[in-house]
Amino acid sequence: MPFHYHPEYELVYIKKGSGLRYIGESIHKFKDEDMVLIGPNLAHIWINPHKNQQSISGSTVKAIVLQFPSDLFQSMLDTPEFALIKILLDKSQAGLKIIGETRRTVIRYLETLLECQEVERLIVLMKLLDTLARDKHPILLNITDSGSRSNYGDERIHSVHHFVITCYQQQISLRDAASVAHMEPSAFCRFFKVRTQKTFTQFLNETRIDHACQLLLAGKLSISQIAFDSGFNNLANFYRQFGKIIGKTPNEYRHG
Repeated sequence: MPFHYHPEYELVYIKKGSGLRYIGESIHKFKDEDMVLIGPNLAHIWINPHKNQQSISGSTVKAIVLQFPSDLFQSMLDTPEFALIKILLDKSQAGLKIIGETRRTVIRYLETLLECQEVERLIVLMKLLDTLARDKHPILLNITDSGSRSNYGDERIHSVHHFVITCYQQQISLRDAASVAHMEPSAFCRFFKVRTQKTFTQFLNETRIDHACQLLLAGKLSISQIAFDSGFNNLANFYRQFGKIIGKTPNEYRHG
């Protein structure tokens, strides 16, 4: 499934799997036990660079995905009893990572939801949301206010993200990325830096190095093979970028 968005809220729990998670303009690694809550129309994708770029809909990642419509509790959100849940749903517009004891409790509710039906499911969902709403330590995934941005700007960023995710193993120029965004290279550089707080080259190198990390941990390829498979055509540049981003040499990372 490509970089996409939809009008429903979505809670994703990764039971088993690893790779990269793109939510809005945030890019992070995911692994077993990862859990995030995504608000309506917030673009997202999970990819597994080591497994032929399969997403969570593929066979290499096991997940529980819960979706519910944005208007499900609309008539109750302004009541005092739902005040915390309303705050939670507002925060989810930026994406939230759930950790710790809250995550463990929510996992139990998700497993219960798989077994129950009809009215009982609604009751369990409300308990689940109440648990999330009382969490004092959710991690905000997008620091900037994406709600203030134009839809066209979001579409351009999402198009560039998807282009890099699918083509990072090939040679990509700044002009290629600018063309995907339908912009001149100089304007694209400014646009991308403002929207993501990093240069396009930084973003491309981080995506490639994340792929390299997956291959290093798999332990089947030589470092030079990994460098070229990750899109680097210069081994010295691969070592330089790896050290800059990871803070270790590839060998140290593989055996650390």
